[in-house]
Amino acid sequence: MRNNLAIKICGINDPESAKACDEADYVGFVFYQKSERFVTAFEAKKISDFISNKSKRVGLFVDSDIDLIEYITNFVKLDMIQLHGSESLSMIKTIKKKLGKPIIKAIPVKSKKDVHLSKKFESICEMILFDTKNESLQASGGTGKSFDWKLLNGYNSKKSWMLAGGLNIKNIKRAVEQTGAPIVDISSGVELKKGIKCPKKIKQLIEYVKNNKLEKI
Repeated sequence: MRNNLAIKICGINDPESAKACDEADYVGFVFYQKSERFVTAFEAKKISDFISNKSKRVGLFVDSDIDLIEYITNFVKLDMIQLHGSESLSMIKTIKKKLGKPIIKAIPVKSKKDVHLSKKFESICEMILFDTKNESLQASGGTGKSFDWKLLNGYNSKKSWMLAGGLNIKNIKRAVEQTGAPIVDISSGVELKKGIKCPKKIKQLIEYVKNNKLEKI
């Protein structure tokens, strides 16, 4: 039985992987130079041609200059902006007003306090993304590790939200059952090694999610 769980594949950086995402709801480019998945605006624009028009193109930024975000968004024709740094509420409002694009705000999670922090962003962001806190960086994400999903127990929001952090074909069913996440965001879970996507793994995971009934218990 098919389900309505939405899928985002993040860190796409080559044409073959982009093609493999044809059934993904969201496809993400990482515009953060310290990431192994970093792509330039020029590279992202070329790769974007291989992405299905059914998928929303998402740009991931970490405390980037607003003018740079605007340039890349327009050049690559991004549909959404994902903010993974310590962006303030005022900066997010400015970005949203200037670019007119939906905003996804990533919240790095290690404790219940981090989950509660998300509430202050809900009024101005279209979507919240919960990811594993990376202690070595201010930015969340990129660890390939999951956080304690029990920290999301009792979380509810009128906004849609994403679950990220070490998700793969082996644990994604349990993750959705425990958290009730309406959208899953996968990066390291479909890689051969850090930063190198595997088209076969991408297709297998998307097919698994789309064709299995994954729901909260």
